[in-house]
Amino acid sequence: MSWHFKSILSRILWLHVLALAVAALATPLATYFLLDATTNEFENRTLKAHAGEIADYLQLDPNSRWQLNLPADLRTFYLHSFDGFAYSIVDRSNGVLFSSLRGKAQSLTRGNSPDSPTYFQQSRGKAIYYGASFPYSRNGHTLFIQVAQNLEHPDVITDDIVAGYLLRVAWFTIPIMLLLLLSDILIFRRALRPLTHASDMARAIDPGRIDLRLPVGGVPTEVLPLVVAVNQALDRLEKGFRAQREFTADAAHELRTPLAVLRTRVETLPDQGAVVALRADLASMTHVVNQLMEVAELEASVVDLKEAVDLRDVCADVVSTLAPIAIAQKKDIALTGSDTAVLVKGNGPMLHQAVRNLAENALRHTPAGTTVEIHVANEGAVRVLDEGPGVAPNERELIFRRFWRRDRSRSHGAGLGLAIVARIVEAHAGKIDVVNRPTGGAVFSLTLPRFQRAN
Repeated sequence: MSWHFKSILSRILWLHVLALAVAALATPLATYFLLDATTNEFENRTLKAHAGEIADYLQLDPNSRWQLNLPADLRTFYLHSFDGFAYSIVDRSNGVLFSSLRGKAQSLTRGNSPDSPTYFQQSRGKAIYYGASFPYSRNGHTLFIQVAQNLEHPDVITDDIVAGYLLRVAWFTIPIMLLLLLSDILIFRRALRPLTHASDMARAIDPGRIDLRLPVGGVPTEVLPLVVAVNQALDRLEKGFRAQREFTADAAHELRTPLAVLRTRVETLPDQGAVVALRADLASMTHVVNQLMEVAELEASVVDLKEAVDLRDVCADVVSTLAPIAIAQKKDIALTGSDTAVLVKGNGPMLHQAVRNLAENALRHTPAGTTVEIHVANEGAVRVLDEGPGVAPNERELIFRRFWRRDRSRSHGAGLGLAIVARIVEAHAGKIDVVNRPTGGAVFSLTLPRFQRAN
């Protein structure tokens, strides 16, 4: 199973959690084995020292019999009252010569090696003895000095520490590891802050802000080549966008003069029937050229969202401008909604253009004898309602694309009006959508961010 992480931070953190888990398990285990080895080494040295001390008091009498003359303090020491130590001295046949064990004389162990010390651990009742058997030779006689310590004795604390380490001390590693993980999260976030800032900058780049570039200051060296490459790509895109905008603006500007000359020559034609038809075609062409100029201007414009615009005044001005056109087409245009100022953020002329394009589109598609309504809502929205054929669901996104037309054979426009509206709304951080009315017709809704006066 392979895990795929969507962010560098989550990838680093999960890998670090895995490393911490391994460290949290390995550290107490390693410490436990180290303590256990150190304890065994210490106990073995202690047993060897005790055996050596006992050997100092072993003697052979003239009859080759062993004698053990421990001083009083050592005899007391081995009576189980101090440190739980015990000893026994046995011969090669494991016969007990001397023993500190109570009751019948007995050896601590039967496993004796004549060549090297033998270590053992045995249980005797409630006592658990850990000891060693050391060979001892004198004058050709060999015996074994067995020394052991009762691990259950209250004074024996070293083995208790080792045995209880994992259950007691090791649990301190859990909060320590959690604290380390929290510190790592803060460190990683701080280290990745330049990348987060670069991501925020990249998110703000759009066709209206192609001059923005990703910051390179503080970016890690591993990511710096990628950031530089992205900035270089943005440079190329900006150059292409500017060339496209300049071409659109220049083409539209250059077309205006030939259209004006053509309009003048058409008016001098003797055939008035042809003049009327050509005059309509020239008006359509002029409208397309004007829209191309508007597109070029929009692409080069940056909206200051700190400005306040009265949306009701904008809509009232659109209604007064289009009223003569509506009347000439035997249609009505009405302003409804809020009676007070509705302040939104943005640019007044651009919003006027957006609302006018929506209203002109509604007038174009609504039949004679009907009404186009422009409704201004207090929440900062404009709804343009018509009584036309409506918009099919599969066309509600297409109609906002440039140069898109439902029926190119019957349409005289260039398909730029609604695309201009969508671009203006986008520049104002707003939203536009369209639905059909239950009674027939379409409703175009334009929602803009409200302007809040500073206290």
